[in-house]
Amino acid sequence: AYSYPASYASVMSVAAVDSNKNKASFSQFNDQVEIAGPGVSIQSTIPGNKYASWSGTSMAAPHVAGVAALVWSHFPNCSNKQIREALIASAQDLGADGCDHNYGFGLVDAKGAYDFLSEKGCNFPTGDTQGGCYQCVECTSSPTSSPTVPPTTSSPTPCAGKTFHLKLKIDSYGGETSWKVTRQHNNNVNIVKSGSGYASNSVVHVEECIPNDACTFEIFDSHGDGLCCGFGRGSYQVWVDGVEKGSGGSFGSSDIVSLCSTMPTPSPTLAPFVTPTAGPTAGPTTAPSSAPTPLLTQAPAMPTAPTPNPAPIMPTTQPPSPPVSCLSIKVDISTDTYPEETDWTISDKTGNVVASGGGYTDKMTRYIQDVCLEIERIYTFSISDTYGDRICCEYYGSGSYKLYLGETAFIEGGHFFSSNQHMFLLVDQDTVLIDHGTVSGINQLGHF
Repeated sequence: AYSYPASYASVMSVAAVDSNKNKASFSQFNDQVEIAGPGVSIQSTIPGNKYASWSGTSMAAPHVAGVAALVWSHFPNCSNKQIREALIASAQDLGADGCDHNYGFGLVDAKGAYDFLSEKGCNFPTGDTQGGCYQCVECTSSPTSSPTVPPTTSSPTPCAGKTFHLKLKIDSYGGETSWKVTRQHNNNVNIVKSGSGYASNSVVHVEECIPNDACTFEIFDSHGDGLCCGFGRGSYQVWVDGVEKGSGGSFGSSDIVSLCSTMPTPSPTLAPFVTPTAGPTAGPTTAPSSAPTPLLTQAPAMPTAPTPNPAPIMPTTQPPSPPVSCLSIKVDISTDTYPEETDWTISDKTGNVVASGGGYTDKMTRYIQDVCLEIERIYTFSISDTYGDRICCEYYGSGSYKLYLGETAFIEGGHFFSSNQHMFLLVDQDTVLIDHGTVSGINQLGHF
């Protein structure tokens, strides 16, 4: 999975390591990870003129930024790209030989980067900005090519129909995703191309020659939660003969894209809206594609609404809901064989409960609840088992709990007997900090 802005090619994606130079369990891993820095139990300042130990890539990234600034201060004539390549060329290799998805090129080394530029100066050329393991091909022997760059050439054999190109970013549950391209012939729907069985958090490119009358692309998620954004920031893009036909990721069980300029299946009498009562619902909502249709069907209604006054008034008197400062936290509870014993709360700094859950009835079942919390606030997540025998794992099932920010679980556990608490600071849409000093119980996970 990719998180942004870290995974942009122009940004150095930083992994977090502990004092033993092992990758932290919460640290993201993909082909855009470029370098690593200390990120576990780092002393940091907090409000009230205090210090606390924090863990996360938000601790690791400032280490790398600080080294970059320090080295640049000694070599001010170097470009930002030269400083970047000095850092990765001099990094201490960790994990697999060369650049890898867990550590990138390795642990940042200030002295090594200084020595590198002392020897080479600021006159060496730099390559294209690609990010991750592809940023400096001279620094490692692998990988030799990027799986994330879309193919730019067509099939070696001439295509008698049209060229279909699909780019898939798979979420954390690759086995749930499948797709197909179909054509309608003599009232029969025939599958022309299809795909499934993808690895989780992978990037897939498909380029095929399909018939000109293959007009429908359908993508499916067997769990019904789409590709984005509960368990990964997956997405899809579809092109035909180099022209983008559709894209998406946030859908339920399926999504549809039209691959033809006009769909051959709908009746031509519906397109010009011959029957006003049936035309807007039957024709436009299914004919072109799922993405643009809602805009086309709703747009004409707005100017003719009999009461136009609320439109300009509402945005100025009441902010849209949810507010910008509200971020969605996903609470994921897997019950044990006694679900009724489990309940949880999220409370703010003053002790007011802002979210809660409980009353579960199904054994060994996963319950997911979205909670919108204000940023720049300290919260406490509390979970309890009324019988005091925890929800995992020796006694009555393998229950668990996880809290997600985007695709990443920043709190998880299950071994806690009667109760467990985690205090966290929600900073922004990419950052949440865990105060390990306030966490009770056995199983904790820091993040960012």
